[in-house]
Amino acid sequence: MRKTTLFILFVVGLASCKKEVTVNVDQDKIFTHYQLSYDENSNTTTAKATFRFNNQDGTRLQLSEPSTVTADSQTMEWSEENGNYTKEFSGLVPTVLFQWVDLDGNSFSNTAEIRDIDYPVTLPDYSYADSVNYFQWEGAALDSFESASITFYGTNQARVFAVDSIAATTITIDSVRLSQVDSGEVLLVLKKLYSPDLVEGTSKGGLIQGSYQPTNRTFILN
Repeated sequence: MRKTTLFILFVVGLASCKKEVTVNVDQDKIFTHYQLSYDENSNTTTAKATFRFNNQDGTRLQLSEPSTVTADSQTMEWSEENGNYTKEFSGLVPTVLFQWVDLDGNSFSNTAEIRDIDYPVTLPDYSYADSVNYFQWEGAALDSFESASITFYGTNQARVFAVDSIAATTITIDSVRLSQVDSGEVLLVLKKLYSPDLVEGTSKGGLIQGSYQPTNRTFILN
């Protein structure tokens, strides 16, 4: 049974890594996914562009020459392992213009934006004994197309708590799910995501996202 499971996982892994080149597909059937992520832990901003056939779950595509994609007019490098294009910037770069030119000569421009978030000066004392817990971040309340999440990483378990309601300023920490996180030192990872509608794309559309991750924190859960 274990060998069968491993084989299935192996096949699924191969399928997820399957790639094609854009010269073999209708250019209007390319789904685009642009991501701009800032990680304060490393003080780096990473731009990623992923091209897929037909939809966000489709086969990953590598651009065929002379098709190009740039981030703020800078060349993005193809990653064979991840099946996408990346460009790394030092420090916080709050906005980046992605420009993709397809094989038919059509040009698509979209700007990704990062909106910040932070931990409060003093973290709450989270405990299994509390019927409900809340996390109130430092920064603006959520606006349209925004969401915030905080992940609790225990020794063997991790649980994500999130909110996407307009004007929200807190994340509810469900006590049942919190109880599934191991006691002891817990790593906190906070993120804010801004994902407005894509401005320019093919008939298949796409996604554009900007995310901000402040320096991770730790606390003792008991």
